[in-house]
Amino acid sequence: MQTRRVFLKTLLGLVAIIIPWSVLPTRFGEAMKTGLGHPSVKLLLPPPLTSKPNNVINEESLSLTAMDDIFALTSSEMQGRKAGSVGEAKAAEYLASQLSMLGLKPMGDQETGFTQAFTIPPVIETRVNGRLTFRPGENRNLRTPSVNLLGGLLGENTAEIILISAHYDHLGVFEGQLYPGANDNASGVGCVLDVMRRILREGKTPKRTIVLAFWSAEEMGFVGSAAFVQASSFPLHQIQAVLNVDTVGNGMIGDFALWSNGENTAVKAIYKAASECGASAVLTPTAGHNSDSVSFIAAGIPALTLMTHDWLDKNHTPEDTTALLKPEQIHLASEIIYRAVQILAF
Repeated sequence: MQTRRVFLKTLLGLVAIIIPWSVLPTRFGEAMKTGLGHPSVKLLLPPPLTSKPNNVINEESLSLTAMDDIFALTSSEMQGRKAGSVGEAKAAEYLASQLSMLGLKPMGDQETGFTQAFTIPPVIETRVNGRLTFRPGENRNLRTPSVNLLGGLLGENTAEIILISAHYDHLGVFEGQLYPGANDNASGVGCVLDVMRRILREGKTPKRTIVLAFWSAEEMGFVGSAAFVQASSFPLHQIQAVLNVDTVGNGMIGDFALWSNGENTAVKAIYKAASECGASAVLTPTAGHNSDSVSFIAAGIPALTLMTHDWLDKNHTPEDTTALLKPEQIHLASEIIYRAVQILAF
């Protein structure tokens, strides 16, 4: 019975994401925002569903920074953003609002706009070397709903896509302690939003379409990105490169690492971009770890994950708070991704 209550509560949370953006007018969205609480950054709601063109950009959203996003995603109302939880639904609402207010084209499921629905298997929290992680739970047939979010900036060539992504889920609340996940991976989310806002402010049409993607359930084994690859909302062969960003807010300034399967087109673009920024970004062994780029590499798509070399510091602990972050490091990561996108998409 308790499991059924949790499932229904999560399902209602997902409805809170989808309905305001897809069906009902802004008035319902305002009421939902009030019910969900007040994150550090005001939730920006889309305009009423009228005849306004989809590419209308809200100037307030365009002026936000990566740190604004990070403060919003790590607020106590987000409850650590565990995949399948009400806290994750609140985070997804915030991100859906940003995609909408930036005027991006919905690239999720046809019926739900920016969101792509999938389900996650049960997991059990466990600590390994002081880090909280998930391991598979029992009753694998009982699954919980979750969502990825995708929005696109159409280019001159809509058949070729450069995808920039980050996972937005984290670990939630465990034994009464909040795991905010500021570095892992609110920093990556803020970084890629920063890149898209800069591109939109410049007003140039890319040669290739740029898709912004936020994956959920990365902490449970890359479940969200794997679900996308298995049932993508647009043909996978259109994706020319994937630039995934994960834990880029700490460490020595300019000292970045890359996870990939070799020097593919995505890696070469990051090499050039990092060099132009006076930073270092080198291929590094995963040492048993990985991120969502692995789902695309398995499908034969050039992909990488950008992170700092010191990403493990306070990772998966309650100490992964905004106090750990260095805004100049996040800004530099955004600059590297921005320049790589310029190389690949413009």
